[in-house]
Amino acid sequence: MKASVTILFLFFSINFLFAQKQGNIWYFAGNGIDFNSGSPVLLTDGQIPGSSNIEGTASISDSAGNLLFYATATTIWNKNHQIMQNGSGLLGGESSTQGVFIAPLPKSNSIFYVFTLDEMQGCFQNGLRYSIVNMCNDDSLGGIDNSNKNIFLLDSAGEKMAGTSHANGTDIWLVVHKYFSDAFYSYLITENGISDTVISHIGSYHPADSSTACDQAIGQMKISPDGSKLALVNANTNVSIAELFDFNNNTGVISNKVNLQPDTSLRYYGVSFSSDNSKLYVSKLTGSYEIYQYDLSSGIRATIVSSKTSVHITGEPPMAMQLAPDGKIYIVSSIYLDVISFPNNTGLACGYISPGFNINGTLPYSFPNFIDSYKYHNQLACTDYVAVVPPVEELIIPNIFSPNGDDINDAFIIENLPEGSLIQIYNRWGVLILESDSPDVSWEGHTKGGSEVSSGVYYYIMTLPDGERKKGFIEVIR
Repeated sequence: MKASVTILFLFFSINFLFAQKQGNIWYFAGNGIDFNSGSPVLLTDGQIPGSSNIEGTASISDSAGNLLFYATATTIWNKNHQIMQNGSGLLGGESSTQGVFIAPLPKSNSIFYVFTLDEMQGCFQNGLRYSIVNMCNDDSLGGIDNSNKNIFLLDSAGEKMAGTSHANGTDIWLVVHKYFSDAFYSYLITENGISDTVISHIGSYHPADSSTACDQAIGQMKISPDGSKLALVNANTNVSIAELFDFNNNTGVISNKVNLQPDTSLRYYGVSFSSDNSKLYVSKLTGSYEIYQYDLSSGIRATIVSSKTSVHITGEPPMAMQLAPDGKIYIVSSIYLDVISFPNNTGLACGYISPGFNINGTLPYSFPNFIDSYKYHNQLACTDYVAVVPPVEELIIPNIFSPNGDDINDAFIIENLPEGSLIQIYNRWGVLILESDSPDVSWEGHTKGGSEVSSGVYYYIMTLPDGERKKGFIEVIR
């Protein structure tokens, strides 16, 4: 049977915005916030239920601040607030503190990893898993193929998950903590997928009392915006944990533990670094509800621990914290989110405001999980291309498969490419598999990168002699 080929030419804009706006829209249990104007604006159209059982959420936008999708650990919604194509049935736990995290595939604008963690109620039995969203599916609303859904990575991962940029400025680290262990797992995400795992045995054993209990996992873990520090806390045990580490964003290694609280009876939930990486904030849930600040600028363990300062005492239990695109830290405390206005400043000069921003709805436990530098590198996804009439010849890919399904010639065949043009063809992962400036060319057997032509969706970028760029899709159906 011949391959059925669908070709669509689209306009490709290279005038990308340089501002990092991928974290400008938040959706969490009950409501959301839009930071695109520079100041927070309440959103009430989100579909995440306003339930106290929902903790971990995640959102992602494109480089222009347009919402792409948002998620809990079980469900993904597209920009139209509909459940994404094949976006239900994720195997995370909705009450997991940081049960979901979204990371774009490096060097791709349309492929995203959605990582999920199970919750303590199920004793983390589903572990750490990932699903892959292709934003070019379902008319650019995004979707997940069954073969790329709920892929298993690690058993018994606790409720903590954080991400940061690699030192190379392109790749991404994802870090989780294995429960019943003292091990951090750092996963390196490159343009070729998850390519490396670094394990660091350091810090407290989880659970802190070394029991077999599964109920001591609550609390956030964060990596500083510059990728140099990692902090974590927990909230639901009398032998609690509040620790600071060095993180090497070149190697993924975690080292140099600092115990932030000699009194292990205190319980914490939220943690956040300031935008200049000099301050760390934690929220305490026992006794008086307080927000503490630690000054990290000295780099000396004893000095850091002794710098602990109470910047606010509240009547409501303070839960999750999140550094926002406006440089402020938002804290779940009531239907009025508390706000740290100047988190880089020392002590009370941080400008703690309570009540702060009115979300006028169900009190969430947590906020969306982001890379706190907001240095995402995905640009405009498939939703932002506009179809035009093509001014060049079509790409032709005939007779890739024989009637019995055996390959005749695993080849892309390009004919009548205008002289002086460049064609680049990528697979679904955004990996370049063919590149040529020849008017007529055939790649037989293996293409660039060793990938064989097979059924599926490919996309191309064509650069014409005058510099104009066109983008389109090639669907090969076996």
